[in-house]
Amino acid sequence: MDKKRFCIFMRTVCLSVLFMMVIGITRVSASSADIVISSDKEIYTKGDYVDIYIDIEAEVLPGDFEGYLLYSPDILEYVSGPELATGGEGIIKLSDSVSSSTRNTRRYSLRFKAVSTGESTVTLRETPELYEFEEGYLMSVSVNEMVVKVEAAKNASSDNSLSVLKISPGVLSPGFSKTIKEYETTVEEDVEKLVVSAAASDVNADVDVSGGKKLEYGENRIEIKVTAENGESTVYIIKCFRKGKQSDDEDNRDDITDEGDTGSNPGENSENPTGPAGREDQENGEIKSGIKAVNDGNTVRIFTDNEYELVTDVSDIEIPDGYSKTSMVIDGITIPVYFNDESDGLMLLVLKNSNGKTALYNYDRTEKTIQRYMEKNTETTVKHVMTDSIEALDLANSYEKSLSTMTLIIAVLSGISMALLIVVIRMTLKNRGDGNDL
Repeated sequence: MDKKRFCIFMRTVCLSVLFMMVIGITRVSASSADIVISSDKEIYTKGDYVDIYIDIEAEVLPGDFEGYLLYSPDILEYVSGPELATGGEGIIKLSDSVSSSTRNTRRYSLRFKAVSTGESTVTLRETPELYEFEEGYLMSVSVNEMVVKVEAAKNASSDNSLSVLKISPGVLSPGFSKTIKEYETTVEEDVEKLVVSAAASDVNADVDVSGGKKLEYGENRIEIKVTAENGESTVYIIKCFRKGKQSDDEDNRDDITDEGDTGSNPGENSENPTGPAGREDQENGEIKSGIKAVNDGNTVRIFTDNEYELVTDVSDIEIPDGYSKTSMVIDGITIPVYFNDESDGLMLLVLKNSNGKTALYNYDRTEKTIQRYMEKNTETTVKHVMTDSIEALDLANSYEKSLSTMTLIIAVLSGISMALLIVVIRMTLKNRGDGNDL
């Protein structure tokens, strides 16, 4: 081989090495994807069905996906979706494990119902996890958020007045009139709560009572919010004065629970159903954060981000196999719950939501949230979460090893390329010096 051909060969080798380096560097960079949340329109009428679409547009074939869709449960009620979607009451978990992927796009469709007027922001919590189908690397994703507006029907009533307002015990001053918005009353020292009965003039209006469930000594404020069918609202106010002066003993009485006594029935474990790991949100046997309870006469109301009514008659509810009845104490009130040793701290409660539907709900002691219980995932939820965590860790380790290996290969190829380039330069200079060899 003459010198001219050798030089051409060496130049080709150098270019090939540089090309391989470029390919390697490009492959180390994470693939990206856009997740777009959309709907058929921006404005809906109360009572309409709202279809929300989650579209994935990726650079490469998308693989497993997991994310949490957030929305306002006061405005939208979750109706249906694919089997991979679970939850409700403001949070829908999407967990999709795919065995095949042939396109760079994917769509999930979920249906909601517009139950109240107002606006609901719909987005994915934090950063969802999306993996490449072929390589299994975690992809870089961008997510938008959208706003669903719900308006009242054009012929909706604007009547937001009350037709009935009563209290027990006590007497309203002045006497009730739908045009009077502020009232006063005085109760004795031993009255701990004020029961308020209110009814709207229009059957399609909503009435929400806040306050009065635990009276402090002195002045208390109770608000009755009436929202008309067209979304217009007004507030009636009751100022309730409770006689007496609170002593130090009474200050502490409601917060003290006798050791070993949680108010549960004999033979039921109510001290700590989740074991030592669950004590972080208990003090003297009571739940102190994330969930509240109020005894409202004949019913117990549970508060997290939403309001629920505790259901004690479970004759029409099928408790899943493996769950045993126990109890926990919230704000001094004993709450019946159902616990499974394999449920990773999740407890089942039987609750009625604001729409009057009774169902099983999961109370997550870690997230401090209440979500709708979905029976189809009861046997696999914990295992699936553990498997996802292990797979994510394995993929991360594999990615780090691949990155280290690729870096080493690039360094070696860079050295070889530089050496070959020097040889080519020297050969070229020598040939120029010889003059007639080329």
